[in-house]
Amino acid sequence: MNDKFLKNLSENLCSSFLANSKIGLEKESLRVDKNGSISLKMHPKIFGSSLTNKYITTDYSEALIEIVTPPCNSNITALKYLENIIAYIYKNIDDEYLWPASMPCIIAGDKSIPIAYYGTSNPARMKTTYRRGLGNRYGRVMQVISGIHYNYSFSDDFWSSYLKFKKSKLSLKDFKSEQYFIISRNLLRNDWMIAYLFGCSPAVCKSYLSGKITTLESFDQYTYYEKYATSLRMGDIGYQNNIEEDMGVHIDYNSLEKYTSSLDNAIKEPSREYNKIGVYSDGYYKQINENILQIENEYYSTVRPKPNPAIKSRPSKALKKGGVNYIELRSIDNNIYSNTGIDLEQMYFIELMIIFSLIKSDDEISDKEYLEIKSNLTNVAHNGRNKKFHLKISGKDIPISEVLENNLKDLKDIGNFMFKVTNDKKYKECVEKQEMKIKDNSKIPSNIVINSMTKDKISFYEYCMKNIWKQKKYFNSIDIDKNFIKKLELEKIKSLKEKRMLEENTEESYEEYIKKYFLD
Repeated sequence: MNDKFLKNLSENLCSSFLANSKIGLEKESLRVDKNGSISLKMHPKIFGSSLTNKYITTDYSEALIEIVTPPCNSNITALKYLENIIAYIYKNIDDEYLWPASMPCIIAGDKSIPIAYYGTSNPARMKTTYRRGLGNRYGRVMQVISGIHYNYSFSDDFWSSYLKFKKSKLSLKDFKSEQYFIISRNLLRNDWMIAYLFGCSPAVCKSYLSGKITTLESFDQYTYYEKYATSLRMGDIGYQNNIEEDMGVHIDYNSLEKYTSSLDNAIKEPSREYNKIGVYSDGYYKQINENILQIENEYYSTVRPKPNPAIKSRPSKALKKGGVNYIELRSIDNNIYSNTGIDLEQMYFIELMIIFSLIKSDDEISDKEYLEIKSNLTNVAHNGRNKKFHLKISGKDIPISEVLENNLKDLKDIGNFMFKVTNDKKYKECVEKQEMKIKDNSKIPSNIVINSMTKDKISFYEYCMKNIWKQKKYFNSIDIDKNFIKKLELEKIKSLKEKRMLEENTEESYEEYIKKYFLD
């Protein structure tokens, strides 16, 4: 990192605006019964409509609840918001629980997983059709892996000031997009660090693989694991688009134009493989279309440049219209040891990674480096805790400890810089805690999981169940602010009203709606 650049930035007005950034969280969690089996109940009506509720919705399955905070003024505020929504959920799901891990609970194959249902309106039917398509393409089991998404945006005051600091001739909208893609590329290069430092899924219930042949080792009768794994969720057994990669899809992060163009191509190019599934037969839609990607969101990436949600268009069109509005980092496992699935240490560290990614380098990603990036993440996910493990950087094999030390040194500088800006010592402390993990990797969450299971001689399922009771007790003990409950109750009423209005709008056929969605 350029120390002179950081020094100049710290002396510039724009650095003061870094305290004005917005942070949001999205947490996915499986609803399970008291035995730890996936819930077969519909999404609870008490939470309103999963189609239109902006705080409590569902992801792939009726049982896969998704909790969304609004953009908040700080990491602390965002985490508190998340905690209160989870507490509200726990107080309203009676004899059910939220599974604490990213890798799913006991599953009896695809048929045991109910696809999310959103209603009879065209947007609702499309969401369900898309999920049905995912199940037909990849299998339903893969879709119920859960995680945390960290959303981050710099303030317009910062961007206006930073544009002048960089002496750019671009418009503010184009400058923001250019810089968010710089951040995206550098996050892609380094998000293996998230898997290594915070990965919490080194093991999985054998039911996840449903008897399929695997290279994973048996930990016991009920559990598969890998000796040096950090995050199986981010490895070969997690949700990926390997089939698409083999068919030539390459999403280009080198500019907004290239990114949207490559996504557009993927959702419009027919696939011989998915043609075999069919689109409509036996009286229902099996997928939205037979193209390589049904919609842009099907392309799984750990980093997504996101448009302004107020622009009601599909992602590529919205990005072209309004530029990039914020960054979504998706490589975060649910932390079994945190009641909320993520803690402040992680959040502060991720924020530093984003700022680091902004100022580190504006280099584009070559085709060769793109393959290195994918390989590094997968290999760290499966083998990162092996002390002999090497990353591939610019064609060279470099010990992971060496790369970590260098990156943490730079992040420490950013942490000191942010401490001066905000007077918040957590920016410094979060890096110091990661340095301790390099000195003693028994402190890494994935290591703690395996060591604890080994010590207690229990399966991954039993280990998660121990934590599930603690978490339910914790959230039931929280006294939620009455104003917060009122806000969630109002959102419930509003969501049901919006759902009814959508269902009453029957002027447009479903086929017309789908066709219109894909128009340029």
